Amino acid sequence: MGKKKGWAVLLLSLFLVYLFGVSIGPWLQHHIPGMDAIVTVMEANDIDGGAYYYTEIEGAAEGHAYLEQSLQTLAPEHYGLTLPFAAGVVICLCILYFGFRFLPC
Repeated sequence: MGKKKGWAVLLLSLFLVYLFGVSIGPWLQHHIPGMDAIVTVMEANDIDGGAYYYTEIEGAAEGHAYLEQSLQTLAPEHYGLTLPFAAGVVICLCILYFGFRFLPC
């Protein structure tokens, strides 16, 4: 693989990660059951999602309790081998395949 193609693939990959974080991720938030409620609580309590697992913030305990409660009260059809779960697995495998196939070593 030439240098130009390698750089193009790297820049395209970085752009796709950025696109996911800015537009696709927030769009998915409204389509994943329970995610809107979790995001609302995190924003109301000023919980930083990026630092949620890495720091000992006071709101982390409340956030964890809320997440546990919301996951326990979701309808049973949201668990198990559902179409969104299977689609997520297929998408992850495609990302891995294309990443290892086309990114420069």
